[in-house]
Amino acid sequence: DTLRIRADEKSVAGFDYTSGLISTRESFIFQNGYMELRARVPKGKGLWPAFWLLQPGPWPPEIDVLEVLGDKTDQVHMSLHYQDEQGQASHDMGTYQGADFSKDLHTFAAQWKPTEIIWYIDGVERYRLQENIPQVPMYLLINLAVGGTWPGYPDRSTPFPSYFDVDYVRVYQSESERGLGEG
Repeated sequence: DTLRIRADEKSVAGFDYTSGLISTRESFIFQNGYMELRARVPKGKGLWPAFWLLQPGPWPPEIDVLEVLGDKTDQVHMSLHYQDEQGQASHDMGTYQGADFSKDLHTFAAQWKPTEIIWYIDGVERYRLQENIPQVPMYLLINLAVGGTWPGYPDRSTPFPSYFDVDYVRVYQSESERGLGEG
C-alpha cells in the first residue's frame, strides 16, 4: 500500500488549496540515525513535497532530507538550517540534478551523525555537511505544501488533485544512537 498525500484546489477556511502533513512529533523523536523515504513526487507549478526534521523546541534547527519544487522535478534540494555564531538563522543547501523524480519511486535518505550529515538519493551520496550539525532530538515530517515564496503559486498548468506518493519511511539507529535524545 502507498500513502498518498493529496493536494487539491478547494477553498477551506479562507485558503484556496488543501493538502496534508504527517508528523511524528507526538510519537517518535530521535537523535542521530539513518532515515529513508521511498516516494514519487508530484509535478506541477507551486507544489512543494518535503521530507524533513524539526526539534520540538524553537526553530532552527531543521534538516531537509528532500525538498522538490513541482516545476523542477529533476532537482532535489537537501539542506540544514541552523543558528550561526551571531544567533541568526542560516542554512547550507545542496542541490542534485538527476532524473525526473515524478516519473517513478526513488529513495531519499540522510545519515545524521554527531559530526556530519550525509544525504543519499537512490543509494548514492549526493551531499555532505560537517559543520553546525544539530545535537538535539528531532521528529520527522512528510508534507506536500502548495504555494509559497520559494515554489511560487500554482498556475493553470498545475494538475489537481496532485499526489505525493510514499511507499515507505524507515529510520535505523545503532545501539549507541538509540540512547541519545531519550530523557
